[in-house]
Amino acid sequence: MSHKGDAYSASGAIFLDNPIRRLFQPPSELIEKLGINPNDVAMDFGRGPGYFTIELAKKVKHVVAADVSPEMLKKVRKKAEKAKVQNIQFLQSDGKNIQLEDSSLDLILLVTVYHEVGDSEAVLKEFGRVLKLVGKLAIVEVIKSGIFAFAPKQNPEVITAEVEAANFRLQEMTPYKSYGVFLFTKES
Repeated sequence: MSHKGDAYSASGAIFLDNPIRRLFQPPSELIEKLGINPNDVAMDFGRGPGYFTIELAKKVKHVVAADVSPEMLKKVRKKAEKAKVQNIQFLQSDGKNIQLEDSSLDLILLVTVYHEVGDSEAVLKEFGRVLKLVGKLAIVEVIKSGIFAFAPKQNPEVITAEVEAANFRLQEMTPYKSYGVFLFTKES
């Protein structure tokens, strides 16, 4: 299990993408909750082996799959090739210096990753730079105990306070199984 500042090891990728998880948490269910537009450019940040990346790529114009681990990015690339999905850009990044233009993304998605981000203040500032003014920051974290929670339980108030301190505003928090789907927009 990873903690603040520790990325999930590529050797544990089987725990992040396996048939049991797909049975209890199909990627399409969560993607549908994000209110995506087919013309969106999205970043799937902290992608691990790409559990949500392929489904997201099927729904939007372009996806940037970003992860700190080159091994995880290789896994996502292989999965994309196998699925014949070609609208994915692969980017190695810890989030503090994202090699994208200002205001280039409509959506940034983090699924059970925010609790791993070490310097959340710097990362959120960078998210603010690359996100369009009307873009969305979607943070999905475990907020209640459950039999199939795939990450440690987080405090919704702490997530909201940290992200809002970085000039984002919570638009809604939707419960989904053991998770909270937090949708933030940039402060104008």
